Amino acid sequence: MEMIESSIKKNVNEEFLSMCLVMWVKSIKNVTRLFSELLYQSVTSLTADSARVIRIVVGRSEIDLNQIKSHYMMQYNKQLQLAVQQKCGNDHAYSTIITMIIKN
Repeated sequence: MEMIESSIKKNVNEEFLSMCLVMWVKSIKNVTRLFSELLYQSVTSLTADSARVIRIVVGRSEIDLNQIKSHYMMQYNKQLQLAVQQKCGNDHAYSTIITMIIKN
């Protein structure tokens, strides 16, 4: 699959289309890993991408959030709940609600 991703990046000239195709391949390969990576990107960027965190956490909460949390811990050696609290702690209400969803 890595060959497919690198081939897409190499042969598709339009950056947005290339990014979409790579995300699609990643989702086919391992959707849990994809969401874990997206959450990591969201909480480690200079400005937290609160909208993305909310979409993923709420959207996956009844599907596979526990698997995403486990993969996040395995991949980044940090609990997802703590990462969200540290990055988004300034907005106490938002941080509390999202971490409650992650916790349960």
